[in-house]
Amino acid sequence: MEAEKVQLIPIDIKDVKLIDWLVDRAIVNRLWNEECSELRELLKQVSEEECPLIELAAEIQPPFYYHDSVKILQQLEQSPFGSKNLIGQFNHEYTAKWARIVKLYEKDATFLADSAKHIIQNVKYDIPLFKKQISRATQVKQDSIKKQADCSNSIAKYQIKYREKCADIGISGDHVRSELVSLVQDLPLLMSDITADISSLQSALSYYQVFARFLIKDTELEVCPLLRHVINHGNSTVNQWETGITQTPLQESDTDSSVEIIDPIETQDKNGCIFVSDDPGSLAAEESEDKVTEMENTDPECDIDFGIDTIDFGADIDFGEEIIDCGGDIDFGDGAIEISVLEDGEDQKNELILDNTATRNKVVDELFELSAFLSARRDELSRYSDTILAEIPECPVEIQTTQLENIEKMLVGVTVPLDKLTSDKMRHLLLLRNSEKYLDRLTDSMHSQLRLCDKMEDSIEEMNQRISEAERTYEEVQPKLQRAIETTKLLKSCVETELSKKYKGRAVRIMGDINTL
Repeated sequence: MEAEKVQLIPIDIKDVKLIDWLVDRAIVNRLWNEECSELRELLKQVSEEECPLIELAAEIQPPFYYHDSVKILQQLEQSPFGSKNLIGQFNHEYTAKWARIVKLYEKDATFLADSAKHIIQNVKYDIPLFKKQISRATQVKQDSIKKQADCSNSIAKYQIKYREKCADIGISGDHVRSELVSLVQDLPLLMSDITADISSLQSALSYYQVFARFLIKDTELEVCPLLRHVINHGNSTVNQWETGITQTPLQESDTDSSVEIIDPIETQDKNGCIFVSDDPGSLAAEESEDKVTEMENTDPECDIDFGIDTIDFGADIDFGEEIIDCGGDIDFGDGAIEISVLEDGEDQKNELILDNTATRNKVVDELFELSAFLSARRDELSRYSDTILAEIPECPVEIQTTQLENIEKMLVGVTVPLDKLTSDKMRHLLLLRNSEKYLDRLTDSMHSQLRLCDKMEDSIEEMNQRISEAERTYEEVQPKLQRAIETTKLLKSCVETELSKKYKGRAVRIMGDINTL
């Protein structure tokens, strides 16, 4: 009765302790691994030899396990290569090797130890490694796809930003540098348009002046004098604005930036006098004249003591004591020197009002002033009745008759030239006209957006390579993982069945991570 109860209790074996369990119960020899040298040699030989049975050749793929060997031997026995001689040995050498392999596996239950060894190897090392490789490849693929999307979005943002910059400046962006150069040539035309816009502000400026004179009680008050000058005389020169004298404006050809400027050269003669010259050639001529003068002043009769008492040269030596003729009197430049000094800022006074930085900023300030007045006046008329000022004695008719709609039209007219003068396009054009280095910097700044796009495209290409590599790794490892799992489950079933036979049908269960594959 007790034996029957014991038979019902299953035998649980830890998967990683399976070999120790078999050795401890003397099911396999303790030195089984050392005695398998012949078995390994035979397995190596059959894996290198060509199978004579064509139908079986595709199935013979190492590594070989006990159940694989049994299956191969059974198929060979059923083929023409399975014939035996009188003493029961196989006639074909290839079949005889497989029979020997099966016999070595079954000797001392070596196949149980070998199966246990492969179970431990797969459960503890191979399968976790394959899963880790697949997980890493999957994660790399997902991250690369996400980064690809981010790079694509960045490319779209950089392109939009590039197009916005081009639109702000007024170029298409196909050939940035040449377009910027051609755009600078249109600056005079743009200034003419701004002058025309300012000329249309006569009514707004008159309304502002009447209103200011009425409030301040000053009939001589002049508001926005520079705007009034531009309205009456156009984009004249700065000198005409300051003096009232009409003058030809300074052309760009008069200030060619390609003219080489040579700094004055200061030199000092032997007497300590300082000369200033703009011509390096004249300096060299003066130095040569000084040398000739020194030669003239040299006394040929001076005795030179070389520290030697008597030197016999064998003959009289002609030292060339004739007078040196320099070809006439030497001009030391002692005559009157005429120096013309260009007054500071004279070139700027010949510039146009909108080309000169100071006057252009003043025009902008006055436009802001006029815009602020009209905005405040518009808010007043929208909040209060327009008849409030009419009730004040001596209120000008122009103030009384100007309606809210007229104020809004005036404000729109002021906004047009103000926006043009304060736009990024105008700022860039003015800087481009005055500095070639700024042209290089602006071109490089525009191209930096395109370089970022190229960098993102390179990143996308790199991500494509990483995705391809991850997919290739997955395709290589996934079949290995699947085969390892199937083989491990088959070996587990075989070991449990064989051990159950040894224990008279008692259930045997291999426990551990093997059951979570």
